[in-house]
Amino acid sequence: MNWFHISLFFHLLGVGMIFTLLFAGPIIEANFRWENDVRMKQHAAKMLRSVGLLSPFGALVLILSGIGNMIFLNITVGDLFGSAGWLGLKLILFIVLLGIGMVFSPKAARQRAMLLDQMNQINPPEDANDRMEALNSKQTTFFVANWVLVVGIVLLTLFKP
Repeated sequence: MNWFHISLFFHLLGVGMIFTLLFAGPIIEANFRWENDVRMKQHAAKMLRSVGLLSPFGALVLILSGIGNMIFLNITVGDLFGSAGWLGLKLILFIVLLGIGMVFSPKAARQRAMLLDQMNQINPPEDANDRMEALNSKQTTFFVANWVLVVGIVLLTLFKP
């Protein structure tokens, strides 16, 4: 076994970490939506945040092993916009995926957690259910966007146009 195989192994490990999030997130999200009890919703939201903590590690593993793979395959940054344009596009999609995962999703999760805390009080806000529905639809948009980006990345990996 050589260094390229080790780098490739870690890249596949990072892919597995990201796919764990992509599968677990919507399942826990569905549980969150089906629950009527606010405390159970809070528990599901905490589970979502816990699963979401895996994403920075998966992203870091993918970035470092991706750089390693490029080095071992002698792909330069200039190649990303030329002969390996598919890899450049893949990198752009990955950066957008990271942006959604690092900026928008945590913000929506915090907003939802604060709203759940308010809903768990004696006098919850009157518009709490409407605000929760809006936050839920925002979360669905994030999940769909993540899946579209990942499918694009996988297709670029498989077919290398």
